[in-house]
Amino acid sequence: MQLIRRIVLFGMLIALVTPLTGYSQSRKVLVAMPGHTIAGLSFLTAKLNGYYAGEGLDAELIAMRAPTANLAVLSGSAEFSTVPLIGLTTALRGGALKVLLVHFDKPQHALIVKNDIQNLKLLRGKRIAVSGPSVIDDLLLREYLAANGIDGGRDVNILSIGSADTRVTSLISGAVDAAMIIAPYTFIAKDAGFRELVAFKDQDFLLPSGGIVARDETLRVDSALVDRFVRASLMGFLHSRDNRPGAIKALSKSVKIDEQVAAKIYDASRPTMTADGALSDDAQKKMAAFVAKSAGLKEVAPVDKLFDFSFVRKAQAALQAKGWQPGS
Repeated sequence: MQLIRRIVLFGMLIALVTPLTGYSQSRKVLVAMPGHTIAGLSFLTAKLNGYYAGEGLDAELIAMRAPTANLAVLSGSAEFSTVPLIGLTTALRGGALKVLLVHFDKPQHALIVKNDIQNLKLLRGKRIAVSGPSVIDDLLLREYLAANGIDGGRDVNILSIGSADTRVTSLISGAVDAAMIIAPYTFIAKDAGFRELVAFKDQDFLLPSGGIVARDETLRVDSALVDRFVRASLMGFLHSRDNRPGAIKALSKSVKIDEQVAAKIYDASRPTMTADGALSDDAQKKMAAFVAKSAGLKEVAPVDKLFDFSFVRKAQAALQAKGWQPGS
Protein backbone atom coordinates (compact mmCIF):
# COMPACT_ATOMS: atom_id res chain seq x y z
CA MET A 1 0.00 0.00 0.00
CA GLN A 2 2.84 2.37 0.89
CA LEU A 3 4.45 1.68 -2.49
CA ILE A 4 1.18 2.40 -4.32
CA ARG A 5 0.81 5.74 -2.51
CA ARG A 6 4.33 6.72 -3.56
CA ILE A 7 3.64 5.80 -7.17
CA VAL A 8 0.41 7.89 -7.17
CA LEU A 9 2.19 10.87 -5.57
CA PHE A 10 5.01 10.62 -8.09
CA GLY A 11 2.51 10.57 -10.96
CA MET A 12 0.77 13.67 -9.58
CA LEU A 13 4.10 15.46 -9.34
CA ILE A 14 4.96 14.63 -12.94
CA ALA A 15 1.55 15.93 -14.07
CA LEU A 16 2.17 19.21 -12.27
CA VAL A 17 5.57 19.89 -13.78
CA THR A 18 4.81 18.68 -17.33
CA PRO A 19 3.58 21.43 -19.71
CA LEU A 20 -0.04 21.29 -20.82
CA THR A 21 1.16 20.87 -24.38
CA GLY A 22 2.49 17.43 -23.54
CA TYR A 23 6.10 18.38 -24.36
CA SER A 24 8.27 17.57 -21.37
CA GLN A 25 11.30 19.41 -22.70
CA SER A 26 11.66 22.51 -24.85
CA ARG A 27 13.44 22.05 -28.18
CA LYS A 28 15.81 24.72 -29.44
CA VAL A 29 15.00 25.92 -32.95
CA LEU A 30 17.13 28.41 -34.86
CA VAL A 31 15.20 30.74 -37.19
CA ALA A 32 17.17 33.00 -39.55
CA MET A 33 15.49 36.34 -40.30
CA PRO A 34 16.78 39.61 -41.79
CA GLY A 35 15.68 41.67 -38.79
CA HIS A 36 12.74 42.90 -36.79
CA THR A 37 10.52 44.43 -39.48
CA ILE A 38 6.91 44.17 -40.60
CA ALA A 39 7.91 41.19 -42.78
CA GLY A 40 8.69 39.20 -39.64
CA LEU A 41 5.53 40.16 -37.76
CA SER A 42 4.13 36.60 -37.67
CA PHE A 43 7.24 35.26 -36.00
CA LEU A 44 7.69 38.17 -33.62
CA THR A 45 4.05 37.82 -32.56
CA ALA A 46 4.37 34.05 -32.10
CA LYS A 47 7.46 34.57 -29.97
CA LEU A 48 5.98 37.37 -27.83
CA ASN A 49 2.66 35.59 -27.30
CA GLY A 50 4.27 32.31 -26.28
CA TYR A 51 2.96 30.30 -29.23
CA TYR A 52 6.33 28.65 -29.83
CA ALA A 53 6.72 27.87 -26.15
CA GLY A 54 3.22 26.38 -26.22
CA GLU A 55 4.44 23.96 -28.90
CA GLY A 56 7.45 23.01 -26.79
CA LEU A 57 9.83 25.11 -28.91
CA ASP A 58 12.50 27.56 -27.85
CA ALA A 59 12.57 29.53 -31.11
CA GLU A 60 15.60 31.79 -31.39
CA LEU A 61 15.12 34.46 -34.05
CA ILE A 62 18.62 35.18 -35.34
CA ALA A 63 19.18 38.36 -37.35
CA MET A 64 21.17 37.89 -40.55
CA ARG A 65 21.12 39.20 -44.11
CA ALA A 66 18.50 37.65 -46.39
CA PRO A 67 20.88 35.66 -48.66
CA THR A 68 22.80 34.39 -45.63
CA ALA A 69 19.57 33.30 -43.94
CA ASN A 70 18.74 30.75 -46.61
CA LEU A 71 22.35 29.58 -46.84
CA ALA A 72 22.14 28.88 -43.11
CA VAL A 73 19.08 26.70 -43.74
CA LEU A 74 20.71 24.90 -46.68
CA SER A 75 23.77 24.10 -44.58
CA GLY A 76 21.70 22.91 -41.63
CA SER A 77 22.95 25.74 -39.39
CA ALA A 78 19.34 26.88 -38.92
CA GLU A 79 16.11 24.91 -39.16
CA PHE A 80 14.06 27.66 -40.82
CA SER A 81 14.39 31.04 -42.49
CA THR A 82 11.77 33.77 -42.92
CA VAL A 83 12.88 34.91 -46.40
CA PRO A 84 10.66 33.15 -48.96
CA LEU A 85 11.71 35.25 -51.96
CA ILE A 86 15.36 34.21 -51.83
CA GLY A 87 14.31 30.73 -50.72
CA LEU A 88 12.18 30.48 -53.85
CA THR A 89 15.02 31.77 -56.02
CA THR A 90 17.37 29.19 -54.51
CA ALA A 91 14.81 26.42 -55.05
CA LEU A 92 14.36 27.47 -58.69
CA ARG A 93 18.11 27.09 -59.12
CA GLY A 94 17.97 23.55 -57.75
CA GLY A 95 18.45 24.16 -54.04
CA ALA A 96 16.66 21.65 -51.81
CA LEU A 97 14.40 24.21 -50.16
CA LYS A 98 10.64 24.70 -50.01
CA VAL A 99 8.42 27.62 -49.07
CA LEU A 100 5.90 26.49 -46.43
CA LEU A 101 4.06 29.69 -45.47
CA VAL A 102 3.75 33.18 -46.93
CA HIS A 103 2.78 36.17 -44.79
CA PHE A 104 2.67 38.76 -47.60
CA ASP A 105 2.14 38.02 -51.28
CA LYS A 106 2.13 41.59 -52.60
CA PRO A 107 5.08 43.98 -52.51
CA GLN A 108 4.89 46.82 -50.00
CA HIS A 109 7.32 49.01 -51.89
CA ALA A 110 6.55 52.40 -53.33
CA LEU A 111 8.46 54.55 -55.79
CA ILE A 112 8.80 57.91 -54.07
CA VAL A 113 9.88 60.82 -56.28
CA LYS A 114 10.58 64.53 -56.25
CA ASN A 115 7.37 66.49 -56.40
CA ASP A 116 8.00 67.77 -59.93
CA ILE A 117 8.12 64.23 -61.37
CA GLN A 118 4.44 63.83 -62.20
CA ASN A 119 4.60 60.77 -64.46
CA LEU A 120 6.85 57.91 -65.56
CA LYS A 121 8.07 59.70 -68.68
CA LEU A 122 9.73 62.31 -66.50
CA LEU A 123 11.85 59.58 -64.90
CA ARG A 124 14.05 59.34 -68.01
CA GLY A 125 17.56 60.42 -67.18
CA LYS A 126 16.83 60.49 -63.44
CA ARG A 127 18.68 58.75 -60.59
CA ILE A 128 16.66 56.13 -58.70
CA ALA A 129 17.88 54.52 -55.48
CA VAL A 130 17.38 50.83 -54.75
CA SER A 131 18.84 48.65 -52.01
CA GLY A 132 21.03 46.56 -54.31
CA PRO A 133 21.23 44.68 -57.62
CA SER A 134 18.68 41.87 -58.06
CA VAL A 135 17.12 42.61 -54.67
CA ILE A 136 13.31 42.75 -54.52
CA ASP A 137 13.01 46.52 -54.97
CA ASP A 138 15.43 46.48 -57.93
CA LEU A 139 13.52 43.60 -59.57
CA LEU A 140 10.16 45.30 -59.12
CA LEU A 141 11.39 48.61 -60.46
CA ARG A 142 13.01 47.17 -63.59
CA GLU A 143 10.01 44.98 -64.37
CA TYR A 144 7.56 47.87 -63.94
CA LEU A 145 9.66 50.26 -66.02
CA ALA A 146 10.05 47.67 -68.80
CA ALA A 147 6.29 47.10 -68.86
CA ASN A 148 5.91 50.83 -69.44
CA GLY A 149 8.52 51.15 -72.18
CA ILE A 150 11.45 52.33 -70.07
CA ASP A 151 14.77 50.46 -70.07
CA GLY A 152 16.08 50.35 -66.52
CA GLY A 153 19.64 49.89 -67.73
CA ARG A 154 19.63 52.70 -70.27
CA ASP A 155 16.83 55.24 -69.80
CA VAL A 156 17.29 55.78 -66.04
CA ASN A 157 20.22 55.56 -63.66
CA ILE A 158 19.46 52.91 -61.03
CA LEU A 159 21.83 53.25 -58.07
CA SER A 160 22.47 50.64 -55.36
CA ILE A 161 22.36 52.74 -52.22
CA GLY A 162 21.79 50.17 -49.46
CA SER A 163 19.46 50.39 -46.48
CA ALA A 164 16.09 52.15 -46.57
CA ASP A 165 17.18 54.94 -44.24
CA THR A 166 20.17 55.63 -46.50
CA ARG A 167 17.90 55.74 -49.54
CA VAL A 168 15.58 58.23 -47.84
CA THR A 169 18.53 60.37 -46.78
CA SER A 170 19.83 60.33 -50.35
CA LEU A 171 16.41 61.39 -51.62
CA ILE A 172 16.02 64.23 -49.12
CA SER A 173 19.58 65.47 -49.72
CA GLY A 174 19.05 65.57 -53.49
CA ALA A 175 21.63 62.87 -54.25
CA VAL A 176 18.89 60.94 -56.09
CA ASP A 177 15.63 61.94 -57.74
CA ALA A 178 13.59 58.94 -56.65
CA ALA A 179 13.82 55.95 -54.34
CA MET A 180 12.22 52.55 -53.84
CA ILE A 181 11.22 52.38 -50.16
CA ILE A 182 8.69 50.86 -47.77
CA ALA A 183 6.94 52.09 -44.63
CA PRO A 184 7.83 53.80 -42.34
CA TYR A 185 10.34 55.47 -44.66
CA THR A 186 7.58 56.32 -47.11
CA PHE A 187 5.97 58.42 -44.36
CA ILE A 188 9.25 60.23 -43.71
CA ALA A 189 9.71 61.01 -47.39
CA LYS A 190 6.14 62.24 -47.83
CA ASP A 191 6.43 64.43 -44.76
CA ALA A 192 9.55 65.92 -46.36
CA GLY A 193 7.56 66.93 -49.45
CA PHE A 194 8.08 63.98 -51.79
CA ARG A 195 5.29 62.13 -53.56
CA GLU A 196 4.33 58.52 -54.27
CA LEU A 197 4.47 57.83 -57.98
CA VAL A 198 3.87 54.06 -57.89
CA ALA A 199 2.42 51.82 -55.17
CA PHE A 200 3.54 48.34 -56.19
CA LYS A 201 0.88 46.55 -54.18
CA ASP A 202 -1.61 47.88 -56.76
CA GLN A 203 0.37 46.73 -59.81
CA ASP A 204 -0.60 43.02 -59.97
CA PHE A 205 2.79 41.78 -58.78
CA LEU A 206 2.94 38.61 -56.71
CA LEU A 207 6.04 38.33 -54.55
CA PRO A 208 6.46 36.58 -51.21
CA SER A 209 7.84 38.20 -48.09
CA GLY A 210 7.74 37.10 -44.50
CA GLY A 211 7.33 33.33 -44.69
CA ILE A 212 8.80 29.97 -43.75
CA VAL A 213 11.53 28.25 -45.73
CA ALA A 214 12.86 24.81 -44.79
CA ARG A 215 15.12 22.14 -46.24
CA ASP A 216 13.55 19.20 -48.02
CA GLU A 217 15.50 16.96 -45.67
CA THR A 218 13.89 18.56 -42.62
CA LEU A 219 10.43 17.99 -44.08
CA ARG A 220 11.31 14.37 -44.70
CA VAL A 221 13.07 13.38 -41.47
CA ASP A 222 11.59 15.77 -38.89
CA SER A 223 8.03 16.50 -39.99
CA ALA A 224 6.85 16.64 -36.36
CA LEU A 225 9.12 19.62 -35.74
CA VAL A 226 7.86 21.28 -38.92
CA ASP A 227 4.25 20.70 -37.80
CA ARG A 228 4.89 22.39 -34.46
CA PHE A 229 6.82 25.33 -35.90
CA VAL A 230 4.32 25.96 -38.69
CA ARG A 231 1.37 25.71 -36.28
CA ALA A 232 2.85 28.25 -33.87
CA SER A 233 3.87 30.55 -36.75
CA LEU A 234 0.40 30.31 -38.27
CA MET A 235 -1.04 31.37 -34.92
CA GLY A 236 1.30 34.36 -35.05
CA PHE A 237 0.16 35.09 -38.60
CA LEU A 238 -3.55 34.86 -37.79
CA HIS A 239 -3.07 37.02 -34.72
CA SER A 240 -1.21 39.67 -36.70
CA ARG A 241 -3.78 39.53 -39.50
CA ASP A 242 -6.98 39.61 -37.43
CA ASN A 243 -6.03 41.28 -34.16
CA ARG A 244 -5.03 44.83 -35.10
CA PRO A 245 -4.41 46.15 -31.56
CA GLY A 246 -2.34 43.09 -30.68
CA ALA A 247 -0.37 43.27 -33.91
CA ILE A 248 0.41 46.95 -33.40
CA LYS A 249 1.63 46.28 -29.87
CA ALA A 250 3.81 43.39 -31.06
CA LEU A 251 5.28 45.49 -33.86
CA SER A 252 5.89 48.46 -31.56
CA LYS A 253 7.61 46.32 -28.93
CA SER A 254 9.69 44.24 -31.33
CA VAL A 255 10.80 47.01 -33.68
CA LYS A 256 11.01 49.55 -30.81
CA ILE A 257 8.88 52.22 -32.42
CA ASP A 258 5.99 54.36 -31.21
CA GLU A 259 2.58 52.66 -31.39
CA GLN A 260 1.24 55.44 -33.65
CA VAL A 261 4.01 54.74 -36.17
CA ALA A 262 3.46 51.00 -35.77
CA ALA A 263 -0.23 51.53 -36.53
CA LYS A 264 0.58 53.40 -39.75
CA ILE A 265 2.97 50.66 -40.84
CA TYR A 266 0.45 47.94 -40.02
CA ASP A 267 -2.41 49.68 -41.84
CA ALA A 268 -0.23 50.23 -44.92
CA SER A 269 0.89 46.59 -45.02
CA ARG A 270 -2.35 44.84 -44.02
CA PRO A 271 -3.78 44.80 -47.59
CA THR A 272 -0.72 42.89 -48.78
CA MET A 273 -1.23 39.92 -46.43
CA THR A 274 -2.28 36.54 -47.76
CA ALA A 275 -5.70 35.19 -46.85
CA ASP A 276 -4.46 32.24 -44.79
CA GLY A 277 -0.69 31.89 -45.10
CA ALA A 278 -0.94 29.78 -48.27
CA LEU A 279 -1.11 30.49 -52.00
CA SER A 280 -3.43 29.17 -54.69
CA ASP A 281 -1.95 27.01 -57.46
CA ASP A 282 -2.28 29.90 -59.92
CA ALA A 283 -0.56 32.30 -57.52
CA GLN A 284 2.29 29.81 -57.01
CA LYS A 285 2.80 29.50 -60.76
CA LYS A 286 2.67 33.24 -61.35
CA MET A 287 5.05 33.96 -58.47
CA ALA A 288 7.51 31.29 -59.58
CA ALA A 289 7.43 32.54 -63.19
CA PHE A 290 8.18 36.12 -62.16
CA VAL A 291 11.03 35.15 -59.83
CA ALA A 292 12.51 32.84 -62.48
CA LYS A 293 12.35 35.60 -65.09
CA SER A 294 13.95 38.08 -62.70
CA ALA A 295 16.72 35.57 -61.96
CA GLY A 296 17.38 35.00 -65.66
CA LEU A 297 16.20 31.39 -65.58
CA LYS A 298 14.68 29.96 -68.74
CA GLU A 299 12.88 27.04 -67.12
CA VAL A 300 10.50 27.05 -64.15
CA ALA A 301 10.37 23.98 -61.93
CA PRO A 302 6.96 22.49 -61.07
CA VAL A 303 5.41 24.27 -58.10
CA ASP A 304 5.42 21.10 -55.98
CA LYS A 305 9.22 21.33 -56.08
CA LEU A 306 9.08 24.90 -54.74
CA PHE A 307 6.14 25.11 -52.33
CA ASP A 308 4.56 22.83 -49.75
CA PHE A 309 1.50 24.26 -48.03
CA SER A 310 0.36 20.91 -46.63
CA PHE A 311 1.78 21.84 -43.23
CA VAL A 312 -0.23 25.08 -43.18
CA ARG A 313 -3.40 23.23 -44.18
CA LYS A 314 -2.84 20.69 -41.43
CA ALA A 315 -2.23 23.47 -38.89
CA GLN A 316 -5.37 25.30 -40.00
CA ALA A 317 -7.45 22.16 -39.47
CA ALA A 318 -5.94 21.59 -36.02
CA LEU A 319 -6.61 25.16 -34.90
CA GLN A 320 -10.16 25.08 -36.21
CA ALA A 321 -10.86 21.77 -34.46
CA LYS A 322 -9.50 23.28 -31.25
CA GLY A 323 -11.62 26.42 -31.68
CA TRP A 324 -8.55 28.64 -31.39
CA GLN A 325 -9.01 32.34 -32.08
CA PRO A 326 -6.42 35.14 -32.23
CA GLY A 327 -5.98 36.47 -28.72
CA SER A 328 -7.37 33.30 -27.10
